[in-house]
Amino acid sequence: MTRIIGVMSGKGGVGKTTLVSNLGVSLSQGGKKVGIIDANLSGANLGLHFGLISYPTSVHDVMRGNTSLTDAMYKHPSGIDIVPASLSIEDLDVEPSNIRQQIMESMSDKDYVLIDCATGLDRETMKAMEMVDDVILVTHPELPTISDALRTKTIAKKYDKNVLGIVLNRVSKSDELKKENISAFFDLPVIGVIPEDHSIRRSIEAKNPITLEHPKHQISQEIHCVANYIMGKKCAQKRSFMDKIKSFFRK
Repeated sequence: MTRIIGVMSGKGGVGKTTLVSNLGVSLSQGGKKVGIIDANLSGANLGLHFGLISYPTSVHDVMRGNTSLTDAMYKHPSGIDIVPASLSIEDLDVEPSNIRQQIMESMSDKDYVLIDCATGLDRETMKAMEMVDDVILVTHPELPTISDALRTKTIAKKYDKNVLGIVLNRVSKSDELKKENISAFFDLPVIGVIPEDHSIRRSIEAKNPITLEHPKHQISQEIHCVANYIMGKKCAQKRSFMDKIKSFFRK
């Protein structure tokens, strides 16, 4: 059965879309059939991560009722089916709608459908929340962003959604020790810790997710761990240099 996962954040700039694009690739590399949908109607850019710049139909047309979801799907060489949102200013007035039924019908062959949700808690986010089965929260390891993500978690629970866990993104070395505190704060597992790295920007400029551009990069490995968590598999992560130092002094 198709599992619809919403990737959400309390505020913009946390790397939510980058996670969606790369997580989709990683799940596909794990042998799963994957679709991804850009539900960020007023801030669309998911398609750009895959080099989709000009396309005749989008999720905006689907929500208008002008076309089917199948007609708005574009196959990427990685095997993922992408439903981009429109980049046109003229489409900003489209009313968000719950297209879950169309997803279940048109993407019934998929194992996973990832929804790149709008940030904040406006009508776009609420409609996206209605579509999904599970939620992944993306945040920076800093208090204001964590506070916004906590509000998103509260809303997800009110909608009876299963919150899978937290992905800490753009983490610096000084933030690494906050993982346990953040997990306790949310009462959720931290399922990924993705470091800040210029390679992400370069992969976006190349219009090729880093999991394809540099599959052995530390970021790619962390995203593979998130994919494994979703698929119910264990992830054998390499210990960081700091972890090895701590282990040495414990002996």
